[in-house]
Amino acid sequence: MLSNEAEHFLLQLRLELASKGKKDEDIYAIEAELRDHLYEAELRGESVESVTGGSVKDYIKSISNELPFDKGIFSFIFLMILSAIIFFTVPNLIQGDFDVSVYKVVYYSLLIFVIAPLELWIMKNLLIKYGDTKKTYFLVIAMSMAMLAFMILGELFMRKYKSPSLASLDDKYSFFIGIFIAIVFIVICIILKHWFFVGVMVYLLLPDLLGMLLTDGNPESENYINISLITYTVMNVIIGTLAIIYFRRVEKKDKVK
Repeated sequence: MLSNEAEHFLLQLRLELASKGKKDEDIYAIEAELRDHLYEAELRGESVESVTGGSVKDYIKSISNELPFDKGIFSFIFLMILSAIIFFTVPNLIQGDFDVSVYKVVYYSLLIFVIAPLELWIMKNLLIKYGDTKKTYFLVIAMSMAMLAFMILGELFMRKYKSPSLASLDDKYSFFIGIFIAIVFIVICIILKHWFFVGVMVYLLLPDLLGMLLTDGNPESENYINISLITYTVMNVIIGTLAIIYFRRVEKKDKVK
């Protein structure tokens, strides 16, 4: 097994190369080759610096010409932005409460184009600085809680203060348009094999869809709210259980190695 210092360097390398738009297969190849060199060096009693020079950025510069830029990252970024817009709009369409106001445009634009990229940038730098440690997890959780608080405050603000409407849809058509967009999006993601986006869409869609189909369709009714909350709770329990099982298996594999 490699030392914590070597594993931290490899983590920094992966993050820096990924942020610079390098191909996944090239990143894995470089990491595997460097991992072997580090392993052999540590067996000889040599330090990580003797192999890498100590600086991740300098090491990347020395190999940057060997790694082509992944042009597919542009389509991925486009899909990410499109996904974020769909994730924010489809649930409202399903509920029959689709109304685009000035405040909503500003709020969701801040979330998609400012807050979310900033959060990813901070997470990357936390991992680079502290590695896979408890401090990193604590800071990421704290940042996620702050993000959640911002989103809740934003929703409360928009409910309290009305804003001029830019566009709205009749309840009769809103539901079917939302279902159509969700189905098209899921099919595209399946074709492109982006299973994460499919999972997020199902997670966001299922509670409102069940609430709509199993009640009178009024999002403010008690039965609708109860069914949605129960569905969310069950999904969170399932996802949490699967995550625990997965990480325990990974931990056992690491111990075996």
